[in-house]
Amino acid sequence: MSRSISRLRIPSLSVSLHCTLVLLSGTLVSAAEDGKSTDSVKKVTYEDDVKPIFRQHCLNCHSQSDKRGGLAMDSYGALMEGGGSGEIVYDDGDAESSRLWQLVNHDDTPVMPPSQPKLPDAQLSVIRAWIEGGILENSGSKAKAKKKNALAFVASTSGRPEGPPPMPETLPQRVPVVTKRAAATTAIGTSPWAPLVAIAGQKQISLYNTDTAELLGVLPFEEGIPQSLRFSRDGQFLIVGGGEHSVKGIAAVYSIKTGERVAQVGDELDTVFDADANDKMSRIALGGPQRMLRIFDATDGTQLFDIKKHTDWIYSVAYSPDGVLIASGDRSGGLCVWEADTGRLYLDLTGHKGAIRSIAWRDDSNVMASASEDGTVKLWDMNSGKAIKSINAGSGGVTAVQFDHKGQLVTAAKDRKVRLWDASGKQIKETPAAAEAVLEAAITHDSSKMVYGDWTGVVRMASVEDPKQIQEIAANPPPAKERIGAVEQTLASIKVKLTPLQQKRDATQTALKQATDAVAALDTKIEGFKKANATDQQAIDKRKSEREAVGKELPGLVASSRDAHDAVIATRLGLGDQPDDAAIAKAAEVETTLANQLLKIAEKRQAVIQAKKIEAELAKSIHERQTQIDAMAKQRDDLTQKVAAAKLAADQAQQSYAAVAGELSEVEKKRQLLAEAIQ
Repeated sequence: MSRSISRLRIPSLSVSLHCTLVLLSGTLVSAAEDGKSTDSVKKVTYEDDVKPIFRQHCLNCHSQSDKRGGLAMDSYGALMEGGGSGEIVYDDGDAESSRLWQLVNHDDTPVMPPSQPKLPDAQLSVIRAWIEGGILENSGSKAKAKKKNALAFVASTSGRPEGPPPMPETLPQRVPVVTKRAAATTAIGTSPWAPLVAIAGQKQISLYNTDTAELLGVLPFEEGIPQSLRFSRDGQFLIVGGGEHSVKGIAAVYSIKTGERVAQVGDELDTVFDADANDKMSRIALGGPQRMLRIFDATDGTQLFDIKKHTDWIYSVAYSPDGVLIASGDRSGGLCVWEADTGRLYLDLTGHKGAIRSIAWRDDSNVMASASEDGTVKLWDMNSGKAIKSINAGSGGVTAVQFDHKGQLVTAAKDRKVRLWDASGKQIKETPAAAEAVLEAAITHDSSKMVYGDWTGVVRMASVEDPKQIQEIAANPPPAKERIGAVEQTLASIKVKLTPLQQKRDATQTALKQATDAVAALDTKIEGFKKANATDQQAIDKRKSEREAVGKELPGLVASSRDAHDAVIATRLGLGDQPDDAAIAKAAEVETTLANQLLKIAEKRQAVIQAKKIEAELAKSIHERQTQIDAMAKQRDDLTQKVAAAKLAADQAQQSYAAVAGELSEVEKKRQLLAEAIQ
């Protein structure tokens, strides 16, 4: 976000325009209606169209000779300069942010013309067309390019913590003050990310689950009455401002998970009306009847500085979500925006005619909303310093305003109603009237419910979808001993639900184990077959290698045997009819050599035949096993599907069991806390 730190001119007119604005008797006529052919629309200008209205009905009070409220309207330059409290029209084409338009259209007070009905639509159209056309001076003027309206908003999740949103885990259950009825509602705050609402009571803050309307715990506030409840940007902490009138005022910070008070600042001589912490939880600001905005170091409680501009009780204090700015509003309608780090004045926003009861920031920190007892909610653009929208949000005064993550607004008013407005300021929902004036209102993190409390102390949750669907929750809940009975009944009913869920969980886990074991057994068998095939294949490869070696050796052996055979023949032919012993011995030696060679060749050939036979047998075994492996693979596919189905059933059963078991654990924990609170 880019902002100029210099003080901006204030987009409001605090003086009455003591004149009656009436439209020229004639209206603008288009070229087409005159029967003329033109591609351009006639410009609406100050000199040709607007000044005649002012001359006839306004200049008696607002001219150079008589500047009521410092405003002159008889020249374009004087009108652009504005009145004593700033400009009243802008050249951005946005009629809604124009102070002049807000008054003549009765969007804000004092309405114009004074003490007369609102101008007819046909009359207002000239003024609006002039503003939206760029407030041109004359026919030769050119309009500037329109700027994007600051009401345009893109939802943000900035500040959202990682993981599940913070919810209470071990909150205290003791009720410090028990009464037949609650006092007037003084504060309501909703978590920005969790289904959680905090409600101020007498010396206590009650936290409820907004989804179930269940009381989660009670935080003690012994100093008195909480006057403000604000959650930290990440929802981890609750910042409480309050105390006792004319006695003491403080701001305290509680952990949402444990309910422990983790920080406390201030020692005011009167109660604190509002308190807030910056985005880093390093600073805490508070305001109250002492008319000073005090800034503290949240880590050690030391006071950093005071801001002393306000002249009346400070009702509202709020840091911008990005921590750059801090706003404060008082009982006299004073509304200021300060640099958060230095305390220097950034904007002095005038325009409200009544006390500022509530301040809220949009998630992007570019727009701030202020709710006033003058009956309006104003939306302020922090970059331009202009009031870009003024909403008539309830007769008798507006008491509360809050943005949701969509840029929508929830408001409470003394006319006993709570209203929801879209990001452009158009009303979209409204609750039935409460018994008394509604003092506080907030909207849940998911924009599904509006929580509000009235002067009688009754706190309600209304559905945004159907505001007539309402639940009541107590700011001062019953004591622990009255609530423990209901908790014990809840425990009993949960246990009844848990037994069949546990049985189903156990059965599905057994089925899953059986299916998994079957797959594991089949995998073991398949692996055994694969290993046997690998061993046999190695044997085949070995024998094949040996056969190939024999095949290479045999030609040499055969050739050698032929030589030996020739030697045998030659020796025999040389013996004659009566060989001597030496010749016979020689012949025997040659014949033995041939016989050994032939025997060796025969053995080699028999080995080859035997190897082929073994190879064939091994190949057959491999084939048979592979056939079985293929069959088992198909069987495994079926078993795997059964495992997947069994796992799904087991997971679903486990989830169902875990949900109820978790609920049982939480309720048992709550019962234990209640039992401790009774002791």
